[in-house]
Amino acid sequence: PPTQPGPSQSVPPARDDDTHYFKSYAENDIHAVMIQDKVRTSTYAHFILTNPTLFRDAVVLDVGCGTSILSLFAARSGAKRVIAVDASDIAEKAARIVKANGLEDIITVVRGKVEDITLPDDIKQVDIIISEWMGYALLYESMLDSVLHARDRFLRPGGVMAPSQCKMELALCDATEVFKDRIGFWNDVYGFDLSTMAEDLYEDAIVDVVGPNTMLSDPCTIKVVIFWRRDCV
Repeated sequence: PPTQPGPSQSVPPARDDDTHYFKSYAENDIHAVMIQDKVRTSTYAHFILTNPTLFRDAVVLDVGCGTSILSLFAARSGAKRVIAVDASDIAEKAARIVKANGLEDIITVVRGKVEDITLPDDIKQVDIIISEWMGYALLYESMLDSVLHARDRFLRPGGVMAPSQCKMELALCDATEVFKDRIGFWNDVYGFDLSTMAEDLYEDAIVDVVGPNTMLSDPCTIKVVIFWRRDCV
């Protein structure tokens, strides 16, 4: 059996969850995954770039800007000013990306938590808030609280949240292939029984992509989440 830590071994300090969270967004890989998610990125691009009347001369706040891709879309769609906010080290690269694209007169990158920052140049309110905050099962990335805080602090009455509402749905699917890939294969690994490795997997959530042919039921809406305030309608 594995050895247990002795009494003389020091206990590691408690993890600072905020620091850990923001460090996880400092690496290139996670941003590559998000940008290469064509459905995700192209949907934002389509909304922003096909609504020039909405974005023309607007002041836009991008919460959790990452590489600043949404800010770049907003600038291209005619925004007068874009404030891109991120608390991780990626903000430094975002500022360089903005400069490389010649948009530093429109886009200002602010490093910090949106709960703590003040907007530059004495800007008090914005016309539009954009944010790519959604994660697995909609809420996994834990950004929604920050987006709502930004809404309450900075969005002018009548302003636009993008997205402004989301829907959570459940459906049944045939998980035969998921079972085979994640659980069944442990039964015979080079002729050895490693099924012990699969014993706890039933307690874990699995994130995977399944095809439409695996669906066994119609989707059922379990929650509709609306993000605008009454005084913003």
